[in-house]
Amino acid sequence: MTSHPFRLLDGPLLDPAARREDTVRRMADDLVALNVTGDKPDVIRALLGKGYASFDVARLWEDARQVAVQAAVAREMSAP
Repeated sequence: MTSHPFRLLDGPLLDPAARREDTVRRMADDLVALNVTGDKPDVIRALLGKGYASFDVARLWEDARQVAVQAAVAREMSAP
């Protein structure tokens, strides 16, 4: 039996809610930068193209799109 110098951690390294919030924010920032807030296939293609995990995209694309649209509306409303 091999002895390992490091013990395995029991549980996630980051709080799931914090990870979700951070991932949605990063996805939304990328969607705004790419100017992609359209339909589902465009959003999913853009996020996968930016290198996000397929599982994260499938789970969070709607939230990221909503945050990106809100950011775009806020930017337009604050423009002189």
